[in-house]
Parts: sequence; C-alpha cells; structure tokens
Amino acid sequence: MTPADGVSDVAHGGAGRSLRIQTVLYRQADGDVDRQLRGLAQAVRILKESSDYHVVMAFGDASPTPTLSLDEVAELDESVRAYGIDQLTYYYFDENLGSARGHNVLLTEFREEFVLFLNPDAYLSPFCLTELMLLTPDHGIGIVEGRQIPLEHPKAFDRDSGDTSWASTACALVRSEVIDATQGFDADSFFLYCDDVDFSWRTRLAGFRVVHQPTAQFFHDKRLTLDAQMQVGDAEHYYAAEAALMLAWKYSRPDLAEQWAVDLERSTMSLQRKAARVFRDRQSNATLPTPIDPDGRVAEFIGTDFAEHRFSYADA
Repeated sequence: MTPADGVSDVAHGGAGRSLRIQTVLYRQADGDVDRQLRGLAQAVRILKESSDYHVVMAFGDASPTPTLSLDEVAELDESVRAYGIDQLTYYYFDENLGSARGHNVLLTEFREEFVLFLNPDAYLSPFCLTELMLLTPDHGIGIVEGRQIPLEHPKAFDRDSGDTSWASTACALVRSEVIDATQGFDADSFFLYCDDVDFSWRTRLAGFRVVHQPTAQFFHDKRLTLDAQMQVGDAEHYYAAEAALMLAWKYSRPDLAEQWAVDLERSTMSLQRKAARVFRDRQSNATLPTPIDPDGRVAEFIGTDFAEHRFSYADA
C-alpha cells in the first residue's frame, strides 16, 4: 500500500493532542525496526503518562525488497498498541525515493498536530518525546530538534533559547502549521542530504523558530574509523556533494555553487566529479531550483558548513 505522491493539505485532528512518527527505511538489518520500535514504545508510554496523546507510527520502505511482511506488520502493530502507539502502518514504495520524497509521500496521510521525523538508525531515549514536547506551548517554535548521542552534532545553538540555524531530521518534532507553510521537503532538489537544512531554513523564512533541545536525547548509530574520523560511505560522498551545490544555488549563492562545482570537478573521487556533472547538466537545462533568500536572512555558509560549529571531530 502506497499513499499518493506529494504533500496534501494538512487536515488537523479534533480534540486532544496527536502525534505522527514517521521513518523512511532503506536496506535495514534484521532487528533494526523492532529495536527502534521498542525504544519508541517506551518513550510514547512515558509521554502519555503526562498528557493524553493519540500516537500513530508510519514506516515508508524504499528498499529493493520489502523489509517487513504483512504478518510481521500485524505482529508489530499488536505489540506496540500495548505501549500506547495507537496505530502502526507500513508502506512499501517499490522504489528508492530518497529521504525527502519518502517523507513527503508519508505526509500525504498527515492529520495530526505534530509529526516526528525520525531516521531509521535513530533510537529514542525514554524521555525524548516528553522533552521535545516541553517546548511546544510556544507556537512560535516550528521545529524542535533532539540531541544526538554519543556523537553530538557540532553545530551551534543558543544556550538560553535553543535557537539554531537548522535542525537535523534524524530526530525532529514539527508542528502541523510548518507543514502547511512549507509543503514539506524539496524532493526535487534534495535526495538525501541537506533536505533538512533547506526545510529548516524555509521554516524560518515562514516566521517560525528552529530550536535544539539538549535534554531530548536519542542514539544515532554513527560510526568512527580507527583514527576517530566519521565513516563516510559512497552515498554520502555523492549526495552530500550534490546537495551542497543545490543548497548554495537555491539560497542565492551562485558564487559558492560555482566555486564548489569547480573544486568537485577537480576531485580525485569519481562520485564527487559525478555530482558536479549532474549540477552542470541541471544548470544547462535550467532545472535548478529558483533562488530564494537573496538577502541571506536565514542561510548560513560558514566554509563548507551551514551553521557555526561549536567543535569539529576532525580536530579531535
């Protein structure tokens, strides 16, 4: 079963608070979904002890073959209901849509007050949801981002207000009004990386704040090499390079896009040279995104980062 493509107008629910949690799967290892659901179930149970929430969980699967069978989905749905997750749904896309488009497809059925975007390799601490929800009475806050452990994201945030340049959708709570204002992710420009940067910046352009909540902790299954550097696979080498070019162009920095494209064209890595070629093709075909934020109200380009950083793992 697959929802129709694109983001529908959000029809907000009735009385009571409601939360949708959604994850896009891709080639998950055996046990990953069950492990994530066990952590989610505990976090939902604790959240419901403090307030009355209707909670639904939606998986979208972009894997070459289905991760879950119908029987497994039925068993998981039954097991999580005991912990307060009111409904579990599973959609097999039958193609690799990427993170941005996968989440947009799932958003076609979004009817709740909040949606939690969650990576398939993200596992919530028991109080994560409760801590994220603590900031939601302030309707000026559009996105609340969780804190990644054990490898914390290095981007800066205001110690008093929590305000930050952008939120990682590895674990980010978003109110429905933001989905109304942004119509979700820009899947035409971003396949995997920087889709959350762009989403956050458009959220801020729409007048909402993006904040980091340090007490809302979740385990993000990132790996280090033996010399303490972040492990980067082929997909990240390619899509991160492509996304950086698209982001610079979209946020009215053609100078940076050109500089980065030239650097990538000279790279010793074939995947980075490919990213530059794809960008040049879109440039020639006039299919790059329409530039926005010409005054740089929200976009930050600090070297090759998209926010000030508090520290660098590369310097460790």
